[in-house]
Amino acid sequence: MSRAWDRPSDDPELLRCFQILDLPELPARVLAVGTGLDPAELEYLSTRHGGTKTGLLRLGDDLFGWTPEPPPLPPPWEEPARLTARRIGEDLLTTLDTACDLLARPVDGFDHHIDAQTLPPIRFADPSQATAWLRAHLPVSLAAVRATGMARLSTLATALSARLWACVPTDAPGRWALDLTDAGTRAAVDARKPHLLARLLGASARWFATHGDHATAEAHGVREWAVWKELHDTDGMIDTLWRRARLYREAGRGNRELDCHQRLLSLYRRTGDRFGLARAQAARGVALLAAGRTRDGAEQLREAARSAADPGDFPQVPPGELAAVLETLGRAFWSIGSTGAARRQFSGALRLLVDVDEQAAHRIRTLLATPDGRPLPADPDA
Repeated sequence: MSRAWDRPSDDPELLRCFQILDLPELPARVLAVGTGLDPAELEYLSTRHGGTKTGLLRLGDDLFGWTPEPPPLPPPWEEPARLTARRIGEDLLTTLDTACDLLARPVDGFDHHIDAQTLPPIRFADPSQATAWLRAHLPVSLAAVRATGMARLSTLATALSARLWACVPTDAPGRWALDLTDAGTRAAVDARKPHLLARLLGASARWFATHGDHATAEAHGVREWAVWKELHDTDGMIDTLWRRARLYREAGRGNRELDCHQRLLSLYRRTGDRFGLARAQAARGVALLAAGRTRDGAEQLREAARSAADPGDFPQVPPGELAAVLETLGRAFWSIGSTGAARRQFSGALRLLVDVDEQAAHRIRTLLATPDGRPLPADPDA
């Protein structure tokens, strides 16, 4: 760290932090990381501002501004600006990793190597403190993604975006999230990394769905599907279709949900994934029943039951996932009065869960104990 008395209050490195982030106020840590100053020295610099008309201005306990308000740097940025953007972005990345770990929302596939930390990393006492910090730092977090993208630090920009989608609470403003989508996907496009683009679109689609903005979630899901399709990435296409089907179901758009299931059936048949096929058949049968197409739904459920008739055919599938499909089938059969078929599915699920998941096994036993003609207990995952 350099010493404050060696630098004027209108130090160009301080000014550069405001310019590259294009914000009227910045936290002390951001300025310290960007300039190499100790956070405590910022107070000294700001008090030296006195009656001058240019320089650092203290705004609050942890906030500083610049007067007069500087214009953003025009691209392309020179190396000093790129270095400042890297320092700020990498410090934020470390903090976001800490928050994601504390909130149990790890992010994979968006790696960025950090050589050294300018300041000790931020630590949070509990998840609520991490969430409060994230809310308070929404503007500067978005600005950092934009700045690292402008600085052609695309890997860092996409890594920041992915962690923000994972850990920022979904009650954040929708406008902020739309701007994050633009900044993150632009960085992925500039880096010519379509896999990262698709994964960012998937992350934003999940965020907007939880946020309650189904229209934006759908739009991002459609874009994600198009990228995976262009890449011929079957796993990516399948994952996207399952999420879109759930979104359409929640929005009451049964026809679009069925379209997703039909595409899933085609992909599973193409890859020879019999368990995936059974899972998609079961979901399609449930959707057909919900749409009032009882006969078609019953036939689809029977096909699914035949596909999943011998769980031993799927040794690589976790027992819980197999049992979940059988439970779905059982509940659907029960809803159309086929209680015998329903009980066969429940019995198969119970055999899978015994000695594996006692809580789930107890739930299945309760279903099996339900008298014919009575409604089943509610599905806790519905």
